[in-house]
Amino acid sequence: MSQREPAGAAPDYLTHTVDEKDLTVDWFFGHHTFREKLPQLLAAIVGWIFSILPIWITVSAIRHRYDAGGWWSYHEGFVMFEVTLDTLAILVVIFIVGYLVLLLIDLRQDGWRRDHISYDSERLDLRLAIAEDLYAEKFGPEGERLAMRDIRIEPYLDLETYELRNRYRDYDVGVE
Repeated sequence: MSQREPAGAAPDYLTHTVDEKDLTVDWFFGHHTFREKLPQLLAAIVGWIFSILPIWITVSAIRHRYDAGGWWSYHEGFVMFEVTLDTLAILVVIFIVGYLVLLLIDLRQDGWRRDHISYDSERLDLRLAIAEDLYAEKFGPEGERLAMRDIRIEPYLDLETYELRNRYRDYDVGVE
């Protein structure tokens, strides 16, 4: 069994750490001046305009298809719109049928796998018992863990990457 590191010390297999601030950069909702947030605000407003404007134009044109109002009202545009909707409807049907075919294939394979399962139940029970013992050794008995209302996780005191695998090797139950 490996020797434990003191609380807060990084294990030797951990070679690089990354802080949260290195991963997420959110200047808009962070603590910055309005001058620094202004370019992001303008980009968001322009993005919303270019998202809403085509929807507004299309809905207006369809609503005023048979009168003089609306943003545009030429026949070829409505024909193109109908062809687009027909194409999208065909694609939706193709995707639904394809999904159902894949679902039926998966259900059939699951049934075949369920009928042909072969595993060593004694070996599985032994591996589960080893894992439960290791967990109880590191984190206490199950009854105490379930009774805890607040859990404090100390840095690097979780299960190490290869700890359970090494325990399996020690008990000669193998790891595939």
